[in-house]
Amino acid sequence: MAAALAALLAAGTVQAYSSSDVPRDPASCPQLQYTNELPPVIADPNLVLDADQVAATQSGLSRLTGSVHLSQDGRAFAAQTVDYDGPNKHISINSESLFRDPRLVIKSEHAEFDLDQRTGEFQGTHFTLISADGRGTADRIFVTGEHTAELDHATYTSCALGSEAWLLSARKLKLNEDTGMGDAHDAVLRFQHVPILYLPYLQYPIDNERHSGVLAPIFGESNQRGFDLRQPIYLNLAPNYDATITPRYMSDRGAQLGLDSRYLFAHQEGSLHGEYMPYDDEARRERDYIDFSHEGRLSNRFAVEGHYAHVSDPNYFSDLGARFDLSSTPYLARGATLTYQAPTAYSVELLVQDYQPITTLLTDDQNPYTRLPQIRLNALTPSDWYGTRAGLNGEFTNFVRDSSSVQGLRLIGQPYLRWDKDRNAWFASAQADLNYTAYSLTGTPTGAPNEPRRTLPLFSTDGGLRFERETPGGLLQILEPHVQYLVVPYRNQDALPLFDSGQPDFDFPQLFALNRYSGSDRIADANQLTSALTTRFINPDSGVVRLTASFGEVYYFRGPRVDIPGIATPSAGSSDYIGELNYQISRRWSTDSALEVAPQFDRIERGALALRYRQPDAGLQGQRLDLAYRYRSGLLEETDASFSTPIIDRWRVASQLKYSVRQSKALDSFVGLEYETCCWAMRTTYRRYLSNVNGTFSNGVYFQLELKGLTRLGNGFDALLPALDPDASIAPSRASKVLP
Repeated sequence: MAAALAALLAAGTVQAYSSSDVPRDPASCPQLQYTNELPPVIADPNLVLDADQVAATQSGLSRLTGSVHLSQDGRAFAAQTVDYDGPNKHISINSESLFRDPRLVIKSEHAEFDLDQRTGEFQGTHFTLISADGRGTADRIFVTGEHTAELDHATYTSCALGSEAWLLSARKLKLNEDTGMGDAHDAVLRFQHVPILYLPYLQYPIDNERHSGVLAPIFGESNQRGFDLRQPIYLNLAPNYDATITPRYMSDRGAQLGLDSRYLFAHQEGSLHGEYMPYDDEARRERDYIDFSHEGRLSNRFAVEGHYAHVSDPNYFSDLGARFDLSSTPYLARGATLTYQAPTAYSVELLVQDYQPITTLLTDDQNPYTRLPQIRLNALTPSDWYGTRAGLNGEFTNFVRDSSSVQGLRLIGQPYLRWDKDRNAWFASAQADLNYTAYSLTGTPTGAPNEPRRTLPLFSTDGGLRFERETPGGLLQILEPHVQYLVVPYRNQDALPLFDSGQPDFDFPQLFALNRYSGSDRIADANQLTSALTTRFINPDSGVVRLTASFGEVYYFRGPRVDIPGIATPSAGSSDYIGELNYQISRRWSTDSALEVAPQFDRIERGALALRYRQPDAGLQGQRLDLAYRYRSGLLEETDASFSTPIIDRWRVASQLKYSVRQSKALDSFVGLEYETCCWAMRTTYRRYLSNVNGTFSNGVYFQLELKGLTRLGNGFDALLPALDPDASIAPSRASKVLP
């Protein structure tokens, strides 16, 4: 019975499945506790009776009076007078009494209980859920078996005694712990004594399992959509797959239907997200969006991964705003990968990849190439000979693009020999590669070859030392100097197409790259020496890295000559200096920074600085501060500032501003206000954000009412703040990969 009554906390009356995906905050209000009047609950099968006086008869009937305590099998009763029928193991209490088990306390005016059948009836009850900080009343609680109960005219709240800020009431409740379901008749939810929801009948979960049903609605207001209401309906189709259907109504645009589905098998998992709008009143057309992902293992050696996305028109995300993380992306990627892995020997990867452009800012010649298909081979000898191993990287790709640009086939074969050693105090390696690349092209300019070739050797060697010492403050310091020498002869590559080559960010890992370009169409010539120094300070007791600092540069003995149009090549001499610093100042403060400086120290090419404050062990409710600055010469200069802090009793404010100094305008901003008590909270947020790459801004107002231990109605602002993990993305995940 206790488990069944405790299920009132699951609050299925509003949220019709156990939402482990979106955990609800527990209530923290002090409740009536009668524990001082009852002894500790002991799981003892023997019946224990304790009373000041006992009047027994030969028929086995007994009357116990004066501070009566009775316990058996983890249940306990306390009253001033108890009638006990020994032969029938029946208890009758006609005065105020207390019943307790590990999770529940019932105070009743009359109680009847059969100890053998574990059935009974309590009348005129007040109950308290010990572990859930919730309480309620019922005219009658009838226990029909070990795991079932019926309540007449029941109420429930998580608010403190004397407060009924929110109250759930029902004419009749039937709870079945075996099925995990409860039935409520004439259920009414009141907030501040005002009815906000009435349901004549509702079936809802009373356990932590997933059940089909209606979820809490989500609503808001924006200038793009008007009043926006979504009503999710959850379908627990099987233990390993489920679906959520979401009817949606936007006052300025019309109706939409959404679907989210997940599946999980022993070696496969995936998700499907879809949206369909028969007619958009503003756009005057049919609109839809689909996003499907799958990954899995076909056997011990074969694995498959696929992703498909399609949207009906470029303005879909900015207009309908269902996916903030896609509102500014220039295209959607879709493709499939089949991988074969031979243990410790080689792997083969087959890739088919396509893109759907969703911005008008890119021309056809700027869109990515489609790979139909791409086959990659990576092989490495399983054993070494005096530390040397042989390997082969191979690739065959068919590049296609719907335009008049160059298209065709590319074949790459790159055998190599690698030697490496790693000891505690030092490490060293060397590698020699021979790259052979052949093309078969169509659409080439007049006079350009249709089958250009490239054969190019590469050689690199690198090594470093590791020094350790204990600082006067008790920290372990590791100092690691690292050098690399790379030599690649010059080959004129102007006749080769540019299918996938570009220039990556020049950051610390890029210092040790074997090619200053991404992709394989351009391999930069090189005669260069990279030197870097990294130091770490580690707390030996906790293993926490307090500080990491790195500094490095590339010295070009001669300037590279292989270039890509529009991308400058470095000259002979020192490259830009790269520096990184990560410092855990204290439990509350941390900072990260990165800097790229010209060798003459007269110009900063790129910089980033972030400062974070977190109130320890306070989570989202504590004080938080994030300050960030990003600069890239000639491209961007942006600042971020966000904070969340309690202000006065029960009030919290949160805000964020992403501002472009270069454009002198805010790119994304919001301000939110929260009022929170121990049993309910109310949040409101205003947000203005750049909704697409065309420079369109959207405004939105969001509102959330949370009844703690019950449900949440609407959207809050915590998901808009930077994640608690400094390295985590602030974009919320749409669905977990593993079903709860």
